[in-house]
Amino acid sequence: MNQQKPWVPVNEVFDHFGYKNQKSALAAITAGTFPVETFRIGRIRAVHREVYNAYFGQFRDEGLERITGAK
Repeated sequence: MNQQKPWVPVNEVFDHFGYKNQKSALAAITAGTFPVETFRIGRIRAVHREVYNAYFGQFRDEGLERITGAK
């Protein structure tokens, strides 16, 4: 059984949000400027998978709208 976790560790996706390293992403989280909500699971800082998908889905939708008929 290959079941996905409902969360994604920040250390695996910090670069997707434009951060060069995990330390800068964690600093942004502490400062309240990271673009999505995060939470802790033990010692792991994570983003809920649905939040991650929705955040990047909005960019996909905007891009598709531009291609298919925005005037």
